[in-house]
Amino acid sequence: MKKDQYFNLEVNFLSNDNIVRMMMELDAAQSLGIYMMLLTHLRKADNYEASCCPLCMGAFARMYDLDADVLQRVLREFDLFVLDEERQMFRSPYLDRVMAKLEERRMINVANGKKGGRPKRMESTPETPMDKGGKPNQNQKSREEERRVTTVVKDNNSSNEEKTEKEHSAAAASDGLQIVTPPEDRGQLPLQPVLPWEMLVDQMAESESYMESMAMHSCMGKLFVERQEEVIAAFKEHIRRFGREDGLLFLRDVKLYFGNYLSPGGRPAQELKKRLLGSCRQAAEEELYRFEQLIGGQRTYLGHPIPKDAPPRPDRSAVWDEVHWKWGN
Repeated sequence: MKKDQYFNLEVNFLSNDNIVRMMMELDAAQSLGIYMMLLTHLRKADNYEASCCPLCMGAFARMYDLDADVLQRVLREFDLFVLDEERQMFRSPYLDRVMAKLEERRMINVANGKKGGRPKRMESTPETPMDKGGKPNQNQKSREEERRVTTVVKDNNSSNEEKTEKEHSAAAASDGLQIVTPPEDRGQLPLQPVLPWEMLVDQMAESESYMESMAMHSCMGKLFVERQEEVIAAFKEHIRRFGREDGLLFLRDVKLYFGNYLSPGGRPAQELKKRLLGSCRQAAEEELYRFEQLIGGQRTYLGHPIPKDAPPRPDRSAVWDEVHWKWGN
């Protein structure tokens, strides 16, 4: 496991009183495993914060085959996580502390010009011209041995396949059977129809359990679930823009590409999240001004202009009071 791929456990990890209390009240192995899964989930999320809405937590429990009640107890009862009930998000003070140290080390390494993890360059040994009577070096010996073994294995496989085919033919002939060439050998098309890729994407979106798991995988949670239709539309636009239509022949191809498209930290996932947040803001603004009309940049209601600094019209029967400068009925 790479040092910066997940996070390092602190020295006295199990000495935390809250963790000890959790392990005493619940099944120790199960509760500790759930705690580590939640930490790993937060580690992959933006700003180390994820959704804790019931729908997302239910999908999380189904994805890893967890007890939903135990999951909620680990999340809420032992002060291991900080929950924002208004935003339905949660984070881990422990993970924040560990990642802050890791980020600090990374910044120091960047400042010192360290790259890290780069293998040393191997010096190439000049090869010996064997045709001139020279002694071969180690690289030439290794290549020659590999070539010899590969040739022997290939010849053996070919002879075995020929022998097996002949034995099957002879046995079938003795039983009075007719040898029929498999359809793929006759150049026939597979029996499974190849559907248009748009239909495959729609078929994938119909699976609620799969889409819930993708909401957790993308670390978008509630945002993903509430705007699923827009997610699918954006995914189709992405496929057309990059010309991936010909490579999506079966449902498994679409699911694999969709999982890569939603990978946290990737540019497509970041662009998608930005787009969804923008749609949310636009929908909230439209909801706020739903009792007004915008004509040529001027807010109006029932043909009457609304002052630029006036608050949104609260209902259909509201009338603007010029004297008191407020809405009235």
